[in-house]
Parts: sequence; C-alpha cells; structure tokens
Amino acid sequence: MEVRRTVPVKLSVPDDREYDLHQTIKQFNHACNYTVQNDKNDDGDLILNKSTIHDRVYHDLRDETDLPANLCVRAYSTAVESMKSTVADWKQGNSRPLPSFDQASAVYDKRTLTIKDNHCTLSTINGRVKAGFVLGDYQRSYLDDEDYEKRMGTLHYRPDEDAFFLHIVIKKEVEERDGDKVLGVDLNLKNVAVTSTGSFYDGGELLWGQNHYFRVRRSLQHKGTRSAKQVLRRLSGRENRFVLNRLHTISRRIVEEADAHGCSYIAVERLTHIRERMDNRDDQVKRQLHNWAFRELQEQIEYKAAPYGIRVEKVPPAFTSQTCSKCGHQSNTNRNSDGWFECTDCGYSVDGDYNAAKNIGVKLLTLPSGKRPDGLGDGHLALKSGTLNGNGEYIAYSTSEVDRESTDKPTTSVGGR
Repeated sequence: MEVRRTVPVKLSVPDDREYDLHQTIKQFNHACNYTVQNDKNDDGDLILNKSTIHDRVYHDLRDETDLPANLCVRAYSTAVESMKSTVADWKQGNSRPLPSFDQASAVYDKRTLTIKDNHCTLSTINGRVKAGFVLGDYQRSYLDDEDYEKRMGTLHYRPDEDAFFLHIVIKKEVEERDGDKVLGVDLNLKNVAVTSTGSFYDGGELLWGQNHYFRVRRSLQHKGTRSAKQVLRRLSGRENRFVLNRLHTISRRIVEEADAHGCSYIAVERLTHIRERMDNRDDQVKRQLHNWAFRELQEQIEYKAAPYGIRVEKVPPAFTSQTCSKCGHQSNTNRNSDGWFECTDCGYSVDGDYNAAKNIGVKLLTLPSGKRPDGLGDGHLALKSGTLNGNGEYIAYSTSEVDRESTDKPTTSVGGR
C-alpha cells in the first residue's frame, strides 16, 4: 500500500532571488495556459497524450518563456493532467470549463528540484535558487523519516504572509495489515459518525458552528458594503478551518479505534447521491446537508488509516438504515423520524445510526467473492463486546459466556472535539 503525504515547508529565500521565483511562477502559469489554448488537433479534439502535446507546444514554450527545458516539460504535463481530469468530469455528465492557471504556484519534479536536509534548490528562469527550510516539529517528523521518498513539490507564494512555501510530496510503501476484522462506520447529520463498536461522534457542535457562520454571512451579505465583503472573505477561511479541525479530530479517533480493535478494514457507505438519500424535510436541513462534509471526512479517514496498513472499503448504501442488524428484517417502518430503530419483526431496539454502522460492516463481509477484498476471507465485524461474522454468529471477547443482547449496545459517547 502506497502512502503519500504533502508536507508544506516555509522557505527562506535570499532577497535578491525572490524576483526570479516570482517570474518563474508567472511564466510557468503562462506555459500551462498556452498548452490548454493549443491543445486541440485538426478535428478539434483535445490532445491528452503528452508525447503528442510535446511536439505541438514544447518549442513554442521555449521561445515564449525563459523557463528551462525541464520546467517547460513539467508545465505542459501539468496542463495535460488537468485536462484529463476535466474530460473525466465531462464523461460523468458534469459541466466544467477547461482548466485555467492563475494561482501563484509552479510544479517541480526531481529534475527541477533538489531536496536536502535543511534546504532545497529550485530551477528558475535565472539558474537555480537555494532556499533554506523553516521547519517545525510536524515537518521534521516527515522529512527526517528515511522511509519516505521525496518525489516532487509545488512552489507556492502566499501574499498574505509575503512568503514562499514548498509543498513537498513524499511517499513510502506500507504493508497492508493482515487479518479479517472490520469496523463499520455510519456517517450522518445528527451524529457525524457512529462505529460498530458503539462510539458516537456528536455532530451538534459542527451544526452549531455552521448555523452560526450562516447567520453571520447572511447578515453581512445583506449589508453589501465593501468592508462587509472583506469580512466575508475572512469568514469563509475561518469556517473552513473550524470544520476541518473537527473532521481531523473525528477521523483520527475513528482510525485509532480501528487500530485498538485490531481491524484491518474500515467499511463506509458509498456516498453517491447521499444528500438525496437523506431526510431533508425543511430548508434548514437542506442547507446543512448541502454544506456537510461527508466526503471530506471519508477522505480523512482513508488518509489517516493508510499508515496503519488499514484499508477503507466502500459498500452500497441501500437499506442499511432500514434493516435489522440482529435478525435481518428489512422494512421502512423499522426506523422512526427521531432516528430510533425498532425492528417490527423481532423487536430489537437500538439507536438507528448504530444499527446502520453494524449493517455497513456486515455488507462488506457479505459482498460476493468477486467484489469482496481478497484478504478479507470470511471476516468478522468488530463490536463493543465481541465480533460478528457474515452469518450472524456472535463471539464474545471474553472466554466467559456473554449475552449478546445485553452487551451489543453502544455505551460510549464521544464528542467531535
């Protein structure tokens, strides 16, 4: 399993070389935009083959810019990769314009970037620039890890800090964890996440924060003044940091829980059309669902699980909230409007999100052999007091006999902080 990380490092650049970096970024963006503008064949189709686009634009880029040869190659390659992403979106039916490059950044690879322990050298329009690293503990923890290979980086200029940063991409191979134990995770609005082991990650604080920022935004938009617009821009960044900070905490705790229970897999729902699937009866809930970061949370879980060798698998979402995790009876009357689950067949009564988390884990265990992960085998779902296999057989962690009905209930309530 490949683990990739991007480590942002502040650069200490000599005053007399800052102009060279600024001009390199400017000309790199021009080269990318030139590639996009000239990336059609005689039939009007986009050219997505790098060898073909090389013949079409490389010599022009050398004439039009002062970029060294390898940065010209990196520029047209960056443009082609962005266009491939755009075409993929078009094939999915999503409307999206051709990429445009106007950010204060330039992409580097091993030929244009050399990384040392405390500095780097970067190709520019005027030879190489040596820049020192301003490192904190976070950056050192990754850059000092010899298992990580330093592959490439992106040079950024941040006007608000009047500073250059190098976002270094590093990678290493991690052995996938052996074992067949699964942690099921349900994502929802009231509870950001609930696990099959009975941990609840409350969404109340996140919802309060989003509602608070919504009310402030609405007030500022109503004013419409220049100062109000400036505050709105600052507010947007503050809200994003507020949400991401809490999602980072929640995802970390979920992965730590999977590790503590010896899980090799985390099962989550496939998020296709999640907002249409969920209850959105009024405008407030619709707005909350629209802003909700389900996908971001899943991505952070994957990001944090990878170094442990834990795989995150997505399962079809159908009927996970309507099916009884104890007897398997499925009915749309099993779950009431308050989110509580009570099976109309066997009477099993439990929190609806917790019931769904167990069903999500069982779905991964019971996927057809061609769709189930190769290393999963028969598999077991991790519960608070034991495990459950795909046939519904429960095994308690303790050697003494444990009553499943009394123990298989959530008792842990964990906040999102």
